[in-house]
Amino acid sequence: MKKRLAVLGGGPGGYAAALTAAQKGMEVTLIEERQVGGTCLNRGCIPTKALLACSELYSKIREAGKYGIKVEKPTADLPAMMARKDKVVATLRTGVEGLLKKRGVTLVPSKGTLAGSRAIETGGTTVEADSIILATGTEALRLFSGENIITSDEALCLNEIPETLLVIGAGAVGLEMACFFAELGSRVTVVEMLPRILPGLDAELTDTLARELKKKGLQIKTGCPVEKIEGASVSFSDGTKASYSKILQAVGRKFNTGGIGLEKAGVATEKGRVKINEYLETSVEGIYAIGDIVEGSTLLAHAATAQGITAALCAAGEKEPFSGRAIPNCIYTHPEVASVGMAEGSLENPLVGKIPYRVMGKAHASGELAGLIKIVADRGTRKVMGVHIVGEKATELIHEGILAVMEGISIRRMAEVIRAHPTFAEIYSEAFHLLEGRPIHSQ
Repeated sequence: MKKRLAVLGGGPGGYAAALTAAQKGMEVTLIEERQVGGTCLNRGCIPTKALLACSELYSKIREAGKYGIKVEKPTADLPAMMARKDKVVATLRTGVEGLLKKRGVTLVPSKGTLAGSRAIETGGTTVEADSIILATGTEALRLFSGENIITSDEALCLNEIPETLLVIGAGAVGLEMACFFAELGSRVTVVEMLPRILPGLDAELTDTLARELKKKGLQIKTGCPVEKIEGASVSFSDGTKASYSKILQAVGRKFNTGGIGLEKAGVATEKGRVKINEYLETSVEGIYAIGDIVEGSTLLAHAATAQGITAALCAAGEKEPFSGRAIPNCIYTHPEVASVGMAEGSLENPLVGKIPYRVMGKAHASGELAGLIKIVADRGTRKVMGVHIVGEKATELIHEGILAVMEGISIRRMAEVIRAHPTFAEIYSEAFHLLEGRPIHSQ
């Protein structure tokens, strides 16, 4: 008899778990009350990147003269951009739904709640299972309300470019949306209550990003919380006041752990998040939890996917702990930011190699000189412990750094890698040669 698995939540972690479990011969039911793909595919990662691709191209076209190309003055068509975004999302969602069907996963489009440790009540029926995976994710946090106050959910559906836009919160979501609308012509102000933008990342990276965003016309106010909003008027803690066409609150995410029957099943939580062990199993045997709702979560889709695969394998009887040793953090602003592993200040005796983009031939050829890479190694072992990048293609370049951090590869071994010329990836060669004491293109 097949093992039965019920997955509550169809985001990237939930559907990856369902597909993996089906591959392992389990009888799988996936319960999702909204759309397959969750926030990431429908209201987050994918739609924002689809829109950022539009604004980046629009920005490039306006700068075409620098590349010897003459064009008429371009016009940004926001409804057309939104339609393209919707098409991208629909295509990918249809693809996931097709995979689920092909692998025999039963999809239940309804809300589900735990009914004990081996069942989920949904749509008037009860789904019984040998194992359960909780993957209910998050939703946008709303601290303010008003006619012109929106979250990223509503920002992804606008049909008019705001003349002025205030973005409350300088995390990844806030900065990506700020970048998009600024490139389309909005006068954008980003306000952050903490001393700098992207406060969890390396300060040199965020300082570089802030400088480049200001060049695009963004106004950035840090260490300056919003005190009050009355209609379109916003009062700040520094005593200033201003009015905006739209106010986008990007102040974090709310964990979807309420109303799913955790207490009824006896699943332990702490500060609204589910407690898990190294196998992603909750306090109740046979119930696993993944993604945003678990304690210590990075709130990253790729981390949820990796956890979903691990949880599914554990449910299928292949118990392996989830390491999460090298989870990258990527911000898709222009320029991009990417980081993995330890920061300079987290090591007792760090060895740091830092190289600016401007030393690379490809950066000059492409007209993308803004940025830097910072390699953080342990001075004693000379193993790579962290990689931090800001600049063109940072979110692609980070993957070499992920492998180096995950495997604890030495500086010397990384310096031996022959990277193609001319490429942005050559910045790794220069950084590791620098750490070996023999830089080629830098002092």
